Amino acid sequence: SSTPCAQLTKSVDDPSKVPPAMSQTRGSVAMVTSGVTRKTSSYAALSSSSTMLAKMFADQDNWEDFDNSTFETVWLRTRKASLFRSFLNEFIKKNVFVNTANGWPAEATKVEEAVRSLALEIRSGSRTSNPPSWIFVACSETLEPQEVLDEVAKQYPSTRCIHCITSCQGVTTDTGFKTRVDSTGVYRAISLLTVNDPLGAYATIGMPSPDTPSGWTQFEQAMDVAYLRLRESALEIMRDSVNDGKAVPGPEPLAEHLCIWLTGLPGNEEKSLECLYEWGHQRFNRTIPVIGGTGADATIGGKWRAYCRAVDGNDYIFGQEHGQGVVVTLVAASVKVFPCFMHPFTPITECTAKVVSCGSTEEKDPSETTGRVIHTLRVTDGNEVGAGTLYHKWCEDMIQKKLMPTPTVAEGPGAFSPAVLAASTACPLGVAVARDGDDAYDYRMMHPSGIYWYKDQEQKQESAYLKNFASVETGKTDVVLFKARRGDLLHRLSKLKEQLVIQIDQASGGSSLESVALSPDALRARVSGVLMVYCAGCMMAISSGKDGAEQMRRLTVTLSNCFAGRPFMAYHPFGEQGFFPSKQVNGHSNLMFSALVFSKDPAFEVDETRSFAEILSQVITMYDDAEQAVLRLLLVKGENADFSLLSHITRAGMITPELLKSITPCAGRPIPFALSSAQMFHLMARKFPLKAREYNAVSKWFKDFCEDFINAAPLQLLAQSNCLEYSTLQLAVLMAVKIDSKGLVASNHFQEVMEKVWSATPDSDEAIQLLLTDAGGSNSGKQVLLTPMVRHYSNLASYVVLVALQFWTSHNNPSSAILWNLILLWSMSNLFQTLASPTTGYYSWVTMLDDVVLVFSHAVIFERVLMGGEVPRDLDALTMIIHFGNLMKGLIVHPKMGPLIIMVLTMMGDITQFLTLMVFFVTCFYCSLNALFRGIPGVYVGEKWQSPTTLLVNAIWGPQVLWVTEHEDTGRTLFLSEVFGLNDSSAIDTMGAIIVALTVFCIPIMLLNLLIAIMASTYAELSADVDAEYKRSFASCVLVARQLVSLPMPFSLPQDMARTAGKVATFVRSRKAQIEGPLERSSDPDAKLKEQLAIGQIVSNWEAQCSIEKFKGMVTIEQVERMRTQGDGLQDRIQVLYSALLNLTERQDKMENNLSQAIRGV
Repeated sequence: SSTPCAQLTKSVDDPSKVPPAMSQTRGSVAMVTSGVTRKTSSYAALSSSSTMLAKMFADQDNWEDFDNSTFETVWLRTRKASLFRSFLNEFIKKNVFVNTANGWPAEATKVEEAVRSLALEIRSGSRTSNPPSWIFVACSETLEPQEVLDEVAKQYPSTRCIHCITSCQGVTTDTGFKTRVDSTGVYRAISLLTVNDPLGAYATIGMPSPDTPSGWTQFEQAMDVAYLRLRESALEIMRDSVNDGKAVPGPEPLAEHLCIWLTGLPGNEEKSLECLYEWGHQRFNRTIPVIGGTGADATIGGKWRAYCRAVDGNDYIFGQEHGQGVVVTLVAASVKVFPCFMHPFTPITECTAKVVSCGSTEEKDPSETTGRVIHTLRVTDGNEVGAGTLYHKWCEDMIQKKLMPTPTVAEGPGAFSPAVLAASTACPLGVAVARDGDDAYDYRMMHPSGIYWYKDQEQKQESAYLKNFASVETGKTDVVLFKARRGDLLHRLSKLKEQLVIQIDQASGGSSLESVALSPDALRARVSGVLMVYCAGCMMAISSGKDGAEQMRRLTVTLSNCFAGRPFMAYHPFGEQGFFPSKQVNGHSNLMFSALVFSKDPAFEVDETRSFAEILSQVITMYDDAEQAVLRLLLVKGENADFSLLSHITRAGMITPELLKSITPCAGRPIPFALSSAQMFHLMARKFPLKAREYNAVSKWFKDFCEDFINAAPLQLLAQSNCLEYSTLQLAVLMAVKIDSKGLVASNHFQEVMEKVWSATPDSDEAIQLLLTDAGGSNSGKQVLLTPMVRHYSNLASYVVLVALQFWTSHNNPSSAILWNLILLWSMSNLFQTLASPTTGYYSWVTMLDDVVLVFSHAVIFERVLMGGEVPRDLDALTMIIHFGNLMKGLIVHPKMGPLIIMVLTMMGDITQFLTLMVFFVTCFYCSLNALFRGIPGVYVGEKWQSPTTLLVNAIWGPQVLWVTEHEDTGRTLFLSEVFGLNDSSAIDTMGAIIVALTVFCIPIMLLNLLIAIMASTYAELSADVDAEYKRSFASCVLVARQLVSLPMPFSLPQDMARTAGKVATFVRSRKAQIEGPLERSSDPDAKLKEQLAIGQIVSNWEAQCSIEKFKGMVTIEQVERMRTQGDGLQDRIQVLYSALLNLTERQDKMENNLSQAIRGV
């Protein structure tokens, strides 16, 4: 099952030979990868054309050489792990998830109907059609195990691991606590949790309890079989080839990420944990975290069961009628999993005693050093007291009078007292786990189940023993009395969230700025789902009473807040197992909460000893065929990939923008990569308006990255990294025009390079070296005479001569064909100079159109003069306007005049838009008035008194709007005439007055005020942005000027014509005409290494600056809440320390008194 995971998709040389899965218009084919059946979508999701297929697969052959040659020219070798993690994160976020469904449907009468309903609920909320990797079932003991297994397997035939356990009374999930009780008092409850993890490995197995030496051996053998099956379905990068073919597992990466979910039956928990501890150390030299919960039932009647459909295909069922046993699932998820284990109680440290004698029965056997029956305890004064007697006294003195029932006589070896169980829920005993590390002063709880007299002391009633649901050890275990209020069973769950937050933060290795405690969204983004146990004793305590249903609802809400709203299942067992990190041991306890949290963080990293292409392929091949092709194209080509193809799968949701964000710092040329990505999302925003806001925000992130990246780079690193080579400068300037990414162009380093190119040398690399020389205090850098600045201003001066020549010619010698021919050649030289210039945004299509009109006008004038005619005055006047527009364009680089010219040009653009709107309104009212006064002459009466209305209109507006019809028409052909009984003449005058009023309101009032508002808004925006726009225009001009020929116009005409022809040829050959040919990278390995190291340092600086910016953020409510929770925990530990000091003082005083009495006695 693991073989397909390591295979690469074969090249498609002939686009017509499309794989069947890609030729389907709808539907899919099943493809098994890592033991998981995966559906491959049709290629029609991207394109139905074979030409696009050819594009996508054109570079598949290069994939085999990705490690050797391609990688280090496209990506940073130092960011290999980050690149792999980015693709892995992308896959995990979309494909690793947990779903839950809970509750016995009201209409269901059979297990089949209930399971079908739950499976339908899970499928409706699933993001993919892939089957679950692991299914966990919690249900009531009244359901037949074999029927549950068969029905779940029927719904999920491809899932081979189904783990089942019985829960007390019901199950709590993110949808609430659900159970059904029929009229006979029979509980029916069932809940499903599914884990979808295509890259993970899971193996469920059942085995007898390791109560005997033979049982211990069978247990270990079953674990070996389960692990080897787990290994078969794991990714190749998780397996060590040294262990291939071995019958016994050995250390390897897979084992480092292994944890175990254990479900047993009451009484065998400690032995199972001990056996798992020994097995883990013998096979892998480590303690494997074990989490789980013991089976339970609704009435504490011993009907609990644990069962499974195992990875070997067999069904294992354990319970009263099936014998003792345990079910375990080996979990090797592709994401990090975090075990949490906590209790809600407060210690009363003055009630502390050491275990003197314990065992499995009330009979004291010196050979038994562990057990769940505590015979005697030694208190702080050294006296030995019956454990039951002392516990009863503690409860009477410290908790509540008459809370705990008095000792009774045990009815048998397995007897327990329901009254003691209920009362001791609020006051259990605790055993200290550690006094250092993360579990400092933490405890595992024991639930007392009975206080009994010894048989021989039944009449004397002097000393009683204590039975518990967890074990202690003679001479080593100190037991402490604990207490809790009913509300603590809910409120203290914040400790569970704190444990989770600490573990996630420590595992990620990030700073406090990246803590998941910053917001619920941050935690939600890192959690997939949770499987946990919430002790049945605690559950019954909070669900009792009139408000039990409300308390269970609050439990659901509280747990949902702990896990940021992610799906969770909490079943209710009669014993909890969990992992204590500080001691690297697993423990069995009672009245506690244990959880296994599936995160969104990848569980494995790059193995440097393996081929990077092979490692990455195991993730890439999990995508559909079309997605694979695009992603491999991206990996092979980097910033030179076809981003139009990438936009298709991004739009379809196959990949997210976060992937491109995360791999941008890994690119060998981060700025071109970011600019290409920004352009892609900018175009997507224009193409899909409904998502324009989202796409524009992503595009802005890439623009900001470019600006911040340059600002984070010292000049020395910029020189070494070659980040500001000419192709990058040109692309940056062009994108500043196309997608408004002016921040990069306006950055200090970018402008410094532009200034040096402008005034010293056309070569950008030499310009950076000159900057370094200047920074070192030396002026010995190489400079050229004909700088771009000289070339630009010489051409501008030449253009001034052209303007003066045309002005003089048109006024003094308009019939000179020679002069007009010279002017024509001059304007043609200007046109070809514009056409030959690189695409930087300096010349727009309007500029080129002006130059074409200029040449055309001069050609017409020359032809007229040559034929002996007059100079067309209109063309002469038009060309003079164009001349001065071109002069203004040339002066845009002037530091004083440039910003003013930019403001004028921008406002002229706004006026053009306004005039377009005004023409629309003028045409509207013209057509309306023309229709109304068709064939009827009007008379101006503006200055003639007709009524007070004349005076009012003159006072408000003016006499120019007062017109009436000249003739008297007594007919009634108008609609207004028929409605109001007017003649047509009066109706026309009335309707005309209304239309004129609307015209006055819309054009002189509304539109003119709109123009004023537009101009004010434009001025305000330009005042803030004119500096960046000027710098962008300056950079565009510099890149154009650096390619100007040495001679000014018109002497440059032959060379400009040759340059234009070369530009056209380049455009035909290349898809990226705006880039000056293919990028030529240095073939020197040392130069490549230095360049990559420099870029890596700049990326590190950028990441540091991002962290500093996060430090400036405001404190959130979640941070305050976390501080409060941490403060509560600190207060608890201080209280424990204070109580311990008081106890120590009392003991010291007693010892001093005893010593004094002994001395006096002597």
